[in-house]
Amino acid sequence: MRGIVTRKIRPPLHERVARDLSVALIVGLAIGLTLTFVGLGEALGVVASNPEQDWHAYFGAAKRLREGAPLYPAVLDPSAESVYRYSPWFALLWVPLTYLPRDAVGVVWVLAMFACSAAALRPLLASRRLGLFLLAGLFTPYMASASIHGNVQPLIIAGLVHTVDDRAGPVVIGIAGSLKGFPLIYAVRYALVREWSKFFIAAGVTLALVAPIFLFDLSNYPVTPGPLAGLWALSPIAWAVGVLLGFAALIRYARHPAGWFAASFAVVMAIPRLLYVDMTFLLVTGRDFIDQEEPRQPPRY
Repeated sequence: MRGIVTRKIRPPLHERVARDLSVALIVGLAIGLTLTFVGLGEALGVVASNPEQDWHAYFGAAKRLREGAPLYPAVLDPSAESVYRYSPWFALLWVPLTYLPRDAVGVVWVLAMFACSAAALRPLLASRRLGLFLLAGLFTPYMASASIHGNVQPLIIAGLVHTVDDRAGPVVIGIAGSLKGFPLIYAVRYALVREWSKFFIAAGVTLALVAPIFLFDLSNYPVTPGPLAGLWALSPIAWAVGVLLGFAALIRYARHPAGWFAASFAVVMAIPRLLYVDMTFLLVTGRDFIDQEEPRQPPRY
């Protein structure tokens, strides 16, 4: 009896070319925009550096923590990129970096965020589903823009994309929740499918990482959404309706392969200060959703 011979079917040429071009776009943006905005370009005499980037807030918070200054000082503009809104543990991780040259730290961090962006987009770019491929293409510029500003979002998205439905998922969700709060909504799916241990792990990790914030002076902590709000800009009622729609989708599809994508939709709808970078949570779709086969026509003989 002959054994069954199997071979891996390669994606069509046009899909491979489009995927490779997308990856090349990410790499090209990483190199070009880093030279333009981080300060290396200025050192090489190319262009002036961008004076305001998100990683400046992380570096500044770590420096204040090292010097014993208030971690959350009074600010004139709560929507400025230099405002630090994260848990103290993230600033603590940056403290050793404050002993290194500031511009060098910025270059390495921005390049690392581009690597995280590529890692986050790769599962969708490698899929054979046109919808997921287009989704990755839609958010490639957003991920690149977040990376060039040194925002931690690409690291969060990459972590969620690759672990949200694995054993490490609850821990990564807890860490993401401690940084930006709203990713903790992903843990709601655990509760809806009665995976209570994972739910409590995610909530416990967030609580453990956020709790030290009460050791600091929070009188100047920025709590207003700022002028660049999403549905909140229309009215709090519009935002509340959006939140309800998000959770309704999550409840409806919690046990569906699209459950993690529904959770991502709920996260996006719940953010009052919705910026382009926050839309990238929609890249978190889950392995089952990516691997789900599209209906195909039966072969003709």
